[in-house]
Amino acid sequence: MFEIEEFTHWNDLEALRGEWSDLCDRSPRVSPFQRPEWLLPWGQAFPPGEPWVLAVRRGGRLAALAPLLVYANPADAGRRTLAFCGGGVSDYCDVITDPTDPTDPTDPIGEDAAVAALLRHLAVRRERWETGDLEPVPANSPLLRLAPDGFAARTEPRDVCPGLDLPGRVEDLGEVVPTRQLANLRKVRRKAGEFGVLRLETAGAETWEARLSLLLRFYLARRREPGRPDGATLSAFHRQVAAGFLARGALGLYTLCLDEDPLAALYGFREGDTFHCYMQGFNPLWAKLSPGVMGLGAVIEDLLSRGVRRVDFLRGKEPYKYGWGARDRETFRRILNPPRNSRARDA
Repeated sequence: MFEIEEFTHWNDLEALRGEWSDLCDRSPRVSPFQRPEWLLPWGQAFPPGEPWVLAVRRGGRLAALAPLLVYANPADAGRRTLAFCGGGVSDYCDVITDPTDPTDPTDPIGEDAAVAALLRHLAVRRERWETGDLEPVPANSPLLRLAPDGFAARTEPRDVCPGLDLPGRVEDLGEVVPTRQLANLRKVRRKAGEFGVLRLETAGAETWEARLSLLLRFYLARRREPGRPDGATLSAFHRQVAAGFLARGALGLYTLCLDEDPLAALYGFREGDTFHCYMQGFNPLWAKLSPGVMGLGAVIEDLLSRGVRRVDFLRGKEPYKYGWGARDRETFRRILNPPRNSRARDA
């Protein structure tokens, strides 16, 4: 029923880009972090090794795609570890699936069948990997309920991704956002009005590069944790990503200005009726005006006018997310280990 095609070089994946994008458009569970606009730039900026991307075809059409790689894991005695591409910067990692039969789109075959074929292939190709460490996987992923025959599989909690389900109108925000937060938003807007006029700008083809540079400058000024990518690498990665999502009409790059002075900036991606809020920053010179609160409030109002029904704040339990009324959704780590007798034969 299914055929498996392997891609083991980043350059080869460019030829798959069109089919890959079409599959994402058909998938019921895709996030921006499974799209080629995200993962192909990641492959240039951050990869620990060459990819092992598996394309599952049925009737010649792409039915599923697993953007995987295998690397020598220094934290596990150098064992060959199967993982998702996108590690470190992606908030969701998963297989991409099409739940329909290519010969009859009205006849659903279920995504589990394609994922089961993928897992059988992983079992057959056991010589390539020693352990699987797949994360962060969303709660509705078929990977959490399926495993290769005979393999030991376990699931562990990974992160939480708080999100806010929006009402249909700006006037109804009080139904989901705490009263205290909305009162604070009105207060800081009045205070800002004493200094000038607030204006929310949305970056387009002529302005996105300058606006992205501004955001990254705000963001990097307050992010100096060890282990994070350096500023030059991060900037180069996000320039490629932003250009790709802009081209497909899914980039959200906002700047809140007070007259001509930028106060705050926010960067994310739309997928269906959900906006994934990836990065924020603000001008520390205006910290007394709570620019982060004003910026996010203005963006939420704009998203509502564009038909967005959920803001996903992505991983992390930062207090500001819960101040807006966000509720947690979990992600998980799926660990796969081969049968002991299989490991003995390999040895």
